[in-house]
Amino acid sequence: MNTMTIATDIAVAHPIITIQHEDESIALNRLVPSAGNVRRVNATAGLSELADSIEAHGLIHKLTVREGKKGRYEVIAGSRRLGALRLLAKEGRLAEDAPIPCTLRNGEDVTELSLAENVQREAMHVVDEILAYRDLAEGGMAPESIAARFGQSVITVRQRLKLAGLSPKVLDVMREDAMSIEQARALAISDSHEEQERVWFELPDWNHDPRNLRALLTREHVRSTDRLARLVGLDAYEVAGGGIVRDLFNEDSGTFLTDQPLLTRLAMEALEQAAEPLRNEGWHWVEANLDTSIIYSGGYGRIYPQTRELTEDEQAELSALGESFDEVQAQVEGYAEGDPAVESDEARLVEIERRITAIQSSTKTYDPQEQAFAGCIVYIDQFGAVQVGRGYVKAEDREALERLRRGDAGEEEGEDGGEVPASSAPEPEAGYSAALVEELTAIRTAAMRVELANRPAVALAALLYPLVGRIFHSGYTTYDAAVEVSGQRRELAPSIKEPGEARPLAAWQAMKEAWGDTLPGAAADLWTWLLDQPTDKLLELLAFVTAANLNGVKAKHDQSRSRLENAEQIAVAVGLDMRSHWTADATFLNRLSKAGIAEVLEEAGCASQVVWAVEKAPKLEAVAEAEKQLAGKGWLPAVLRTEGQGALREASV
Repeated sequence: MNTMTIATDIAVAHPIITIQHEDESIALNRLVPSAGNVRRVNATAGLSELADSIEAHGLIHKLTVREGKKGRYEVIAGSRRLGALRLLAKEGRLAEDAPIPCTLRNGEDVTELSLAENVQREAMHVVDEILAYRDLAEGGMAPESIAARFGQSVITVRQRLKLAGLSPKVLDVMREDAMSIEQARALAISDSHEEQERVWFELPDWNHDPRNLRALLTREHVRSTDRLARLVGLDAYEVAGGGIVRDLFNEDSGTFLTDQPLLTRLAMEALEQAAEPLRNEGWHWVEANLDTSIIYSGGYGRIYPQTRELTEDEQAELSALGESFDEVQAQVEGYAEGDPAVESDEARLVEIERRITAIQSSTKTYDPQEQAFAGCIVYIDQFGAVQVGRGYVKAEDREALERLRRGDAGEEEGEDGGEVPASSAPEPEAGYSAALVEELTAIRTAAMRVELANRPAVALAALLYPLVGRIFHSGYTTYDAAVEVSGQRRELAPSIKEPGEARPLAAWQAMKEAWGDTLPGAAADLWTWLLDQPTDKLLELLAFVTAANLNGVKAKHDQSRSRLENAEQIAVAVGLDMRSHWTADATFLNRLSKAGIAEVLEEAGCASQVVWAVEKAPKLEAVAEAEKQLAGKGWLPAVLRTEGQGALREASV
């Protein structure tokens, strides 16, 4: 072992002090951590990365040691380096007895030496680090190689290289410590030096919040999570020549599409492609629309399909398909995890389900005469999926459709070629006075009430008849039913600013569509259909049409206190929890002032510094930050809470 004695003179105000220390090479397996090392916290953090760096570049800084017991040497300064060296030995990348450069210090205070070694370090300035990475990349070294040689993750290297692309003027500001790393990351979302400099130097200092900088640089872009972007897809958009900006520092929502006109055109082309087959189905019109709320705000009437009975062949095929589905499903459930046969059998299940759906759908057809007055709307839902709405009737076609239906059900040709009523109530007995007729029919009505009360199925049908008719055939047929039911059937979409974004409204619309497909398409067939249904089916329908008449809306100058109190009673009875149907998102927050947003955050339990920052931020950024802070908290405004619920979700939820 070679030993070299070095005399180091340290000039101070007092007489010169000479400290003797020795440089030695000591076998790795003779080095142990010292209890006197002041570094305690995170001493093992990042050892794998440090080990990679030592393997690539060698041990740049020697270990500081002192003699221990039994031929061991205690590492006073360099415990992380020792840990990394041991990791290399454990993984077979370094010999266990490899010679390690060390500085031997004896007879001195161990704690003081360890503290001096850690305290006197000065981290490299971030701009110097950024430019060093850039120099390596420009020299031909790939980010993966840089990451491996310096013990960094690839994403960290890519982020540093992204920052290296900032304007030289911006980097100068960073070098002067007049810009935070978060502000630099926000500016790096744009590759244009001109835009970076414009946003930074033209905005006042108080407006340099990273969120605001990022918003200004992307305000004309479309997020990849937007419904149009989801419909078109990033790959198709890029193939069409669309530009994309990716924020390496915000993985969750950091991809932006820069060509909004192109995206809109591609979305419309996708809708038109979906609409093309519908034009051969006999509809009066077929329209594609990018507006999600078009089905709510268009003032359309509706026609619904009629359902025919299954043929014997169709019934037999459905039975066979059902048996096949059960057999394949049982096989899938019996497979061990990872069995390659699962994938093919699951694909078989999908095909069976598609065939079952196709057979069931083939039994539902629209009256061709009614189709001549109705059309289809092809639109994009809130999740970016194409939806097709059939059977919509424009306002200008309603009258013609109503005349068609009256002609179909209201008149028949008599024996003399004239028109006679299709059905009529018996005329009163001749010679009876009007008062007597009223009395007798009143008695008869009382008797019918008794009988009807003892026939629940018929009573349900009688109650449902006017309710269902007014919901599904309103505007075409007058329902003066024997059972007098007057429902408000208030339309909710006009009360909602953006109905297409309201999840409960979409769910309600889906329920209505499902019932519309189940009920007979012709109003004249409704009564017979209702009488043929089992009681449980009628109860389900009763629940739906009853819900259709529920009005819990508190409108301006509304004095209906009892109605709203009853609505609250119903909410309690059904256990309504609006957290499952509504979220405090930007649609809601944009309707509030910044003071109102701050009150929401305070009530939701957000930190005071967050509330203060939101109050000081521009409205756009205040809304974005508040939406982020409220995510997952389950906060509800008082008007949406059911009695007994607090503003926040219970901890057990």
